[in-house]
Amino acid sequence: MRVIAGTAGGVRLAPVPKGVRPTGDRVREAVFNALGQFFDGGSVLDLYAGTGALGIEAMSRGCGRAVFVERDRAARRTISENLKRTGFADRAEVVAGDVGRALGRLADRGERYDLIFADPPYRIAASEVGGMLSLLGALLVPGGRVVIESGEAPPEDAFGRKGVTRRYGGTFVTVLERSDMTMRIAVCPGSFDPVTAGHLDIIRRAARIFDHVVVAVGGNTRKSPRLSPRERAGLIEKVTAEIENVSVEVMEGLLVDFAREQGAGAIVKGLRAVSDFESEFEQAQLNRTLSPGIETVFIMAASEHSFLSSSAVREIASLGGEVRGLVPDGILETVRQIYSGSDGKIQGS
Repeated sequence: MRVIAGTAGGVRLAPVPKGVRPTGDRVREAVFNALGQFFDGGSVLDLYAGTGALGIEAMSRGCGRAVFVERDRAARRTISENLKRTGFADRAEVVAGDVGRALGRLADRGERYDLIFADPPYRIAASEVGGMLSLLGALLVPGGRVVIESGEAPPEDAFGRKGVTRRYGGTFVTVLERSDMTMRIAVCPGSFDPVTAGHLDIIRRAARIFDHVVVAVGGNTRKSPRLSPRERAGLIEKVTAEIENVSVEVMEGLLVDFAREQGAGAIVKGLRAVSDFESEFEQAQLNRTLSPGIETVFIMAASEHSFLSSSAVREIASLGGEVRGLVPDGILETVRQIYSGSDGKIQGS
């Protein structure tokens, strides 16, 4: 294998380590012909880098710097050797470890790339690659591109994005523009014990702002909820069923870690009054410290919900008060049953 063109054109690359499937010279040449041959600066990210041939080719053709992500130790040694041979070592970084975790760390550093190569092992399912793409949108500059290599033609809309796929022998290469693939995903977290009409209003409004909203139902160690997180998630699924771009998940662990796993760039929180702001501001600042790549977006509660909280609903229901209008109609009877002092079990659901 060799570098095909550019400042390091003709330089022979180190032997391919056992178990690594490199992108052949012919496919690389075709890929760069499709991308425009040469670049005027910019950064490249090479995922599942193998020998580093794709990222090195991009540097040879004008990219200013490159980051290579590879979990195999022998392959990382080969990448380092190839960077020395081409004279690019001082403009490159080799990152060890799993691609998913590496993407989270790079996003937290505020990294942005003009070009991202993803050449995953062919055994990885297209759906898995699609999940990875949700994370890549936050790492691309406007107009940036992602190049995905696969061993078979991807099914239509396999990656949940538009793109152009070309076949080179037994290799299929899909090129995605940032405008094609950037999906704005937000996480809306809470204990939702129970979900209120105010919660549902915030979820609906967030769904109009973002391409997809993940409602994250977590445990609350400071309270003793009547229902498990899975049961609370089920109630939210019932009242959001008609909102196409909303999904509901049970969350464990840190919120920012969950958001990264979902490919989310934002955390959505509802604010009812000034009294909410201090604690929410502290949480937002802490989350930003833990993960600078994830923003917190506040949505003000509608005036008719400014007094409404899950704790108020629980107290009213426990004393036999009327909760109609305080919770979504679809779960009204369920809330009455659970929080009215009975055994807290959902009957017939």
